Amino acid sequence: MNSVKVQYVIALCVVAVVGIPLEDGKWHPYKYGDSGRYIPSDEGKYIHIPNPYIHLDNPYGGGFGPYAHDYEPYVGEASVQDQYRLVLTDPKDIPFYQDGYYKNNGIKIIRQKHNYKEDKYDFDFETENKIRAEEKAVIKNPNTIDEGIASQGFYEYIGPDGFMYRVDYTADENGFRPKIRRLETPYSGKWTLEKVN
Repeated sequence: MNSVKVQYVIALCVVAVVGIPLEDGKWHPYKYGDSGRYIPSDEGKYIHIPNPYIHLDNPYGGGFGPYAHDYEPYVGEASVQDQYRLVLTDPKDIPFYQDGYYKNNGIKIIRQKHNYKEDKYDFDFETENKIRAEEKAVIKNPNTIDEGIASQGFYEYIGPDGFMYRVDYTADENGFRPKIRRLETPYSGKWTLEKVN
């Protein structure tokens, strides 16, 4: 008896599955209407309901009364702002400015090159106390009344404050035109902010 019920249920399931029409993705006018056009309706249309804002002078009923505006600007207590100034700390030990550094052997040149020709020259050198210089020059307008030398170069050295002072320059018929910079080194002091008040 149970096997007959199970067979009946299986047969019913097979008929139900076979009887379902398959969706093939094509348009079937008999299924969705003849034209297939969109038919608009008023469903979901926005309906405006007027609800104007009603102003209440003092809806708060906490017992403190309405807010009274004061037209005088707020004046707070005078505040004291911290003030700072830039202070340069002392430079670290600079060996080139210690007593006796130059007395024993003088200053040694650790690198030097030069090239002199009839119409141009160039040179560069460096000393053990960090003095460096370089220049390249050419003769302009040779054998004329306007003959002169046009040069370009730089020189630099470490000052007693530990900073490197560098001068880049050009010298020609327009004069001597330097550009000066002060650069930090491992020996230089540092700028710090110090509170004044």
